[in-house]
Amino acid sequence: CARGLGVSPSPRVRTLCACHKMPSLLALLACSGAILTPAHRSRREVLQTAALPVLVAPVAAANAVTSPSSASLQASWTATAGFSDASFIRFDEGAYKAMVDDERRTPLFEKAIRQRLAGTSDAVVVDLGTGPFAVLALSAARAGARKVYAIEASPEAARLARKAVSQATDVPAGVVEVIEGFSTAATLPEKADLAVAEIVGSIASEEGLHATIRDAQARLLKRPFEESSWIPCRCQTAAAPASYALHYALGPPQFDWGKLGGEPVRLNCRDETLELMSDPLLWEDISFAEPLPPPGVWRPSPPLRFDISAARIDANEKVYYDELRREGAKEEEARAVAGGAAHGLSGVALWPRLVLDPKGDIVVESRGPRGEGQKSHWQTVLALLAPRPVPVAAGSVLQLEATVKLGAAVDVPPVYELQARVA
Repeated sequence: CARGLGVSPSPRVRTLCACHKMPSLLALLACSGAILTPAHRSRREVLQTAALPVLVAPVAAANAVTSPSSASLQASWTATAGFSDASFIRFDEGAYKAMVDDERRTPLFEKAIRQRLAGTSDAVVVDLGTGPFAVLALSAARAGARKVYAIEASPEAARLARKAVSQATDVPAGVVEVIEGFSTAATLPEKADLAVAEIVGSIASEEGLHATIRDAQARLLKRPFEESSWIPCRCQTAAAPASYALHYALGPPQFDWGKLGGEPVRLNCRDETLELMSDPLLWEDISFAEPLPPPGVWRPSPPLRFDISAARIDANEKVYYDELRREGAKEEEARAVAGGAAHGLSGVALWPRLVLDPKGDIVVESRGPRGEGQKSHWQTVLALLAPRPVPVAAGSVLQLEATVKLGAAVDVPPVYELQARVA
């Protein structure tokens, strides 16, 4: 919110924004005038301490949305948009720990590795992006791999990975070898039977996946076009139209979403201020065992058609209404804000899905199969299609076309472009 207003967010603002759901709803409530009252002084003080400017007046629903006919429904951004460090190679031990501790990710990777290496004793494994704890590399060694080459681009993460390997008393010395640098610059003394590659962003392709996997197919694997050579064997990005309560509640002149400069909003996968308006469809479906598109413009899918669901709109309105009422909003105001937000199309929500085995039995879901919110270290990326929400109703159709400009090298971030219209 602070960035949208053109001011520098304080550490407390950043801490609040990192929480699961309440701070976003608090900001929504503040904008609707529901909590900045004498009965809720403690919440007012929290927001003031956080230095978060908010609109105190009630939301005028008529001014909070944009007519579809006048809206230019499009979004364009680079994979690094909004990050203070434009480099892909940033060391954040907390982020790595969140990945390792993700119960919907790490145990499933370990299961897939054990399943793939069962009954083998001479397998060679390459771990692309091993991280500071070398978790998956060590899992491969414990599952029976003869040799594991653990490649890590971050010097600090590589140093810590060597330490983790040296402290693993149940893995014989020399089985896991940590190699510092990009995998595209690494030369292995032998080709691998299996590549473990958890290099998936909150949009599957956003962390240089195409360049990394193309190179591994060409140089690092014995049988690169067999699904059994990869974990995961395919990575996907799901998409669905979404309403975003803060997009509805915060608007001109106090707040200008255009100041984000195309940067998408990244939300915790459990954040209830974002609600899906239709069932999800696959936007990206990248098979590691097939030739990947070359650098340049890539169309990840045919045009997609999303049917806005009456059941989802009703359910979303109830989520917004119930939360507003719990926070003390008057019934009339809560119904107006909840109804307006639930019927406002903010943009397209995107999140990753990883298929770990050829049969598709082991799948990592950052959201549920129908897009349900759940705990995940990945985020939901919301690409805003217009400065203000676009009003839709049950039976409306969102038609979406997308292109991705792929870089030739791992450290050239992809550029995403969406074109959409409501019919």
